[in-house]
This record gives sequence, structure tokens and C-alpha cells, in this order.
Amino acid sequence: MPTADLDAAIGHPLVRALLDAGSDGAVVIDATSRRILAMNAVARDVLGYSADEPIGCQCKAMMNSPACTTACPLTALLAGRQKDRPQQLYYRGADGRSMLHASTRMLLLRGPDGAPLAGIELFRDLRETRRLERALGARRGLHGIVGAAPAMQALYTLVEQVAPYDVPVLLTGESGTGKERFADAIQHLSERADTPFVKLNCAAISPTLVESELFGHKRGAFTGASRDRRGVFEEADGGTLFLDEVGELPLPIQAKLLRVLQEGEVTRVGEDGIRRVDVRVIAATNRDLRAEIDAGRFREDLYYRLAGVTLALPPLRARLEDVPALVDHVLGQLAARERRRTREKRVAGITDDAIRLLSRHRWQGNVRELVNVLRLAWIRTPGGRPIDASALGLQLDPARPPAPPPGGVVPLAELEAQAVRDAMAAHDGNMSAAARALGIDRSTLWRKWKKLEGS
Repeated sequence: MPTADLDAAIGHPLVRALLDAGSDGAVVIDATSRRILAMNAVARDVLGYSADEPIGCQCKAMMNSPACTTACPLTALLAGRQKDRPQQLYYRGADGRSMLHASTRMLLLRGPDGAPLAGIELFRDLRETRRLERALGARRGLHGIVGAAPAMQALYTLVEQVAPYDVPVLLTGESGTGKERFADAIQHLSERADTPFVKLNCAAISPTLVESELFGHKRGAFTGASRDRRGVFEEADGGTLFLDEVGELPLPIQAKLLRVLQEGEVTRVGEDGIRRVDVRVIAATNRDLRAEIDAGRFREDLYYRLAGVTLALPPLRARLEDVPALVDHVLGQLAARERRRTREKRVAGITDDAIRLLSRHRWQGNVRELVNVLRLAWIRTPGGRPIDASALGLQLDPARPPAPPPGGVVPLAELEAQAVRDAMAAHDGNMSAAARALGIDRSTLWRKWKKLEGS
């Protein structure tokens, strides 16, 4: 369809009435030139444009979204990388300052010959919804993360604030607290949502191979290097790299990683030339990196380069009120997995006694431990019956402080262990804050905590 005919069709009174009748913002974008052909009243109001301001400019000039350069939903739809599903995007609008958080859906308008003519971008302003959720503490999760505890609400807000910007993020917390889930959420809400997202577990790599995994190598650089190979930084070029367990990297590799982050350049093992990369880094660790710095095992300059924003994830025992919701979520996943089997096993939910027991457990392994307990309980429970407390394999009330023995005296070591656990739980795993509350220095608490974790 010629452009003039398309403009006339979009300008037809019936089409304009349909656009204005909806409660969502609507913008019609030419699929080829990316000019804005029409914008309804809701879109103008939300984005800050008056009724007499002309249209016809490039859509990225009016939408002013961080996603325009790397995660345009119309480009993704035309390329077949994305279906017409809703996604959450951010727009800056006319003033370029106020950030609009919106649920967006892109539809494709095709001509009689099937050729794409225009994209119709429908978006709903989520700012008031998010404000009410924060005020009521009602948000139960974010992008696959489950939890309504106050500590989680604060993390959701921080994720939404930092995701659209290319600042590095450091996720800290015990093993099993969901650091990879938060990394996924940051990527999903970022302007790099449709770009490569590469993950590397630094603890799972041999020290002799970690440099090659990160930066790549040239053929013949070492025994077994039979071909040129790109490292994860090159794999993630233009997108995001998630470095899990970054605290496990050897010091010599830390120095090279710091240079890559500072200069945006990598050198493959066995090569002299440099390669430019554009990568956003999200790092995670279950170590106290400040204590590692004090011990000389982690570079302070690398820490500050990684910790543009730090998200400290609370252990599950510090948000036990989220256990019932997590149980529902995990059981729903198990049921969905069973439905794909030839012989489906149906478990009739879970008993109140089992929920009470789960809500009193200390969960040293955090959400990962909860998932494992529920998976085993699912296997143990006969079809058609609910999971009961006996299927969980947990001791009764492990969260209760140690009871006095018959002589009436609790061993000092047990009291100390309980005090350490309580302090760490009360301060969401923050070693420095917990040490201050206990009246001991951080290195002393570190040794005691490591001893408890190994017991």
C-alpha cells in the first residue's frame, strides 16, 4: 500500500474513533520509515504532548524510550523474534526526564499481500499501579521472583529503578536466595532485553581455563586450543553478562577483568590485538566481598567497579511470611511439569500442618532447599492425596532456640551459634551490621559464620 494511502487509511474517522475509544495509549508507526502516523489522546496525555503538536517524526523521538536503540518491540516483531505479547518498557516522553513505566503490546498491521504496513503500539501506564502496590505492600513478585515481604518490596523498586540504565549491578546474598532470578529480572526490564544475555558461573571453571572462558583464546595458545574461540565478553557484546560467584575469581584474573570493565576491550589468550566490546555486567556472590578485600583475596578497585548498585538479597529465614506463596508457586511448577508426562501424577495440594512446619524451618539452603524439600515430598506423596508434614522429612520446629537439657543449662556454644544465626537473619546477611549488633569485629563473625555453615 503506498504511503499516502496508508496515511489516509489511518486518518479515516472510523479508525481514529477506534484508537480514541480505548483506555490504553495507542501509537501507529509506519513499518518502513518508523514515522508516527497517529497517536490517540491517551498517548498524548501520558507522554506529555498537546493535541496541536504535529506527528510524523520518528517514533523514537516521541517515545524517547531506553528500548528504542537496542530492544525496539517493532523491530523484534518484524524480525520474528517476538510475538505480540505484553512486555514492560519505559518511556521518557516529551520532557525526557520523567520515566513512564508501561505495559506495552505491539501489534502488526499487514496489507492484502501480507507485507507489514504499520505497528500499533498499545501501552498502559503502570505508575499508579506500582505506587499503590508499594503503598499497600501488595506486590507478590516480580518477573518470576516470589515474595511480598517488606525487604522484597524494596528490592523490586530498586530493580525497576536501575534496570533501564547501564550501571553495573552486584547481587549479594547466601546461596539459594535467587540471585540469578534477580539478574533475569534486571535483564528483562532493561533496554538490552532483546540482546544477548550470557551467564558464567565463575566457581565452576578450572583456574587454568577461566581466562579463556572470559576473554577467549587463539588457536594453539595452549594445549587443547584447537581453534579460535570467543570468550563470554565477546558472546555478550551488545548485551549483558552475568558473572555468578564472581568472588571465586583468582586475583590475576581480577586484574584483567578490571581492565576490561574500565576500557571496554578484551584480548584473547595468545593474541596481541584488542577487541572492543559493549557489555553490561551483572555480578553475584555469596561471599562478603568487604571481608575478602580485608583478607587480600579480592581487589577493592574491582569491587567498586562491579558495585555500581548493590542489591543485598535476604535469606529465606528472614522472610518466612513468604513461605506459603513460595510453596504455591513451586507446587504449581511441579504440577505443570507433571501435566507434560504420559502418566500424570496428581497431588491434592498440601496440608495446613505441612505449611506450618515449612514456615518454622530455618532454611539454611534458602529457596533452593525449599524447592528440593517440596520436590521430594511430591515424589513421596501418593496420587490424589495432599502433601502432609511427614512427607517433608523435616524435624519439628528447627527455628526454635535450643531447649535446655534435663540439667537446665544450655551449652555456651549452642547459645553463641543461635545468637550468630539470629543476628545474620535480623540484618539480612549483612556481615558488618550483624557484627556490630553482636559487639564483635567482622572478621571474628566471619570465622564463626563459616564454621556454622560447614557444620
